[in-house]
Amino acid sequence: MNDEEKLKELFEDKGPSNFDKVIKKAKFFSIIRGIITSILVFTVVSFVGLVFNATTLNKLGNDKKAELDNYYRIAHPNSYIGSDQMDDGLLTGELDYVTYRFLGNKPILDGNNKESYTYLPLINGLYGDISGLLYEASGDSEQSKRYSKVGKNVMQFYHPSVRYTKYRDDLSMINKIEEDKVMEISLSFDKSYSISEVKSMIPQNMTLNWYWVDTYTKSEVTELSSHIEKIANEEEVPVNKTEKHISPNIILYEDEVYGIKSIDEAGKNKETPEKDFIDTISYGKTKKGKNQQLYETLFSKLSKDKVKITKDNIKILGVVVTGDKDSLKLLKNKSFIKASSLGAVGDKY
Repeated sequence: MNDEEKLKELFEDKGPSNFDKVIKKAKFFSIIRGIITSILVFTVVSFVGLVFNATTLNKLGNDKKAELDNYYRIAHPNSYIGSDQMDDGLLTGELDYVTYRFLGNKPILDGNNKESYTYLPLINGLYGDISGLLYEASGDSEQSKRYSKVGKNVMQFYHPSVRYTKYRDDLSMINKIEEDKVMEISLSFDKSYSISEVKSMIPQNMTLNWYWVDTYTKSEVTELSSHIEKIANEEEVPVNKTEKHISPNIILYEDEVYGIKSIDEAGKNKETPEKDFIDTISYGKTKKGKNQQLYETLFSKLSKDKVKITKDNIKILGVVVTGDKDSLKLLKNKSFIKASSLGAVGDKY
């Protein structure tokens, strides 16, 4: 008698109920093994997924921070990135950072900002601020003001090659400001100057915070100037009639200009501020990222021989200076100043 016949005889002797019990027990242990295996697989996969999510978002967050640090070196006049915090979730993260600016040697809060990052493009942009403005200004008036999220005047810049109907002259209102205040003000020049010329033009008893660099081609200057646009007249049927509309000269704002920060993040004067500006652009054009095209464009405009940017290639169209009422009054009636636009105002002490 073989083993199979012996097993069959054994179960026949014990009755069919015992055989069913063995089968049920085998099935039960099989289910338990399947559940344990599934739990182990799920645990391992989840752990690997969480590690991947954490390491990837951490890298993306650090890249976003480095990208912003580089950008702030050439943009956002007199504004610096301060403390920051990365909040990584699942698939996406958020960089929360504050910015500050210097009024003389005093730092003041400039605002709180958020930037999102993700490794799934379809999710990108779930978080973050739509605009850095307190509200959207209405109207196209050349003299309209904009305010940042903390209620600061957003400084204006007037290109010297563009003739404007009116020029902002906030230097004329300095006398109305209290004695215990310090402030920043943008100065738009009558023409371009070298860095050394600008240093000699600005009085010593105020802080020269930022240089506005000429990064404009002839065609871009033309675009800044008023021009006639043809706009379809919607009341006509069919829409084949047009009317002429003269657009106003374009005044530039803080988020639309590029330049050189002459003081560092601690408020100390830089010995060679133009070097940091040049190095940032030269490095940025080789680094893949959101602003690579911008750096390539700036490099092309500023490098005379398309090989490197030198100090001689840099021309200054204006500056941002800070100081108290008495020091800034020295700027009144200076022939090289075409326009002045007040920015942040804070307590001196």
